[in-house]
Amino acid sequence: MNDITHLVKSALAELVGTFFLTLAALVSGTPYVVGLTLGVFVYAIGALSGCNLNPAVSLGLMATRRLPIAIGLIYIAVQIAGAGLALAAATLTGHLAAHYAAASPLAEFLGFGLLMLTVVAVSDKNVPQAGSGIAIGGALAAGLVISRGILNPAVALAMGLVLSPATWATLFSGICFGFLYKLYEPKEKPAEEDAKQDLQRLPFDQMRSVPRAK
Repeated sequence: MNDITHLVKSALAELVGTFFLTLAALVSGTPYVVGLTLGVFVYAIGALSGCNLNPAVSLGLMATRRLPIAIGLIYIAVQIAGAGLALAAATLTGHLAAHYAAASPLAEFLGFGLLMLTVVAVSDKNVPQAGSGIAIGGALAAGLVISRGILNPAVALAMGLVLSPATWATLFSGICFGFLYKLYEPKEKPAEEDAKQDLQRLPFDQMRSVPRAK
């Protein structure tokens, strides 16, 4: 797969993922459904695009040099487009959640910070791959419960909350908590990586343990 094809597929994955994440937020209005949706897409498209589905996540990864700027900007554009399409689809269903709204600046900042720390941990492979979706989905659900906010600028824009804290406070939070993670980033590899290395060394260890013919 060449770079252009991979970029197109990654951007499409971000569009589709943000569409369903926003749809879950607008229709359900509950943090658990939104967190579950994000967790599902981490497994579905994480290996392809990284499953950002949030401009604040993309900005935080760009600021800490975990995501190329050009790709990050494309991701942000398609995330906003996906959220807009989700609003149109949710409106057609006629079941918008009326109580889904932005929180205070501090609440949005801290709530999103919990998600960003988890995203960076997964991005740096300090979380076993099998638990990545559970970790990120759970972090979003917890952040939404703590903040009672939106925690996603794309969703906020789709709802017409252009100048709300859900737009700018989360962007600022993505940068701050992305750098904060570096202060306590684990230096040792997770147990899953160690286990893989042990399995890779096993055949060689077995070969050394086989008695040589005399």
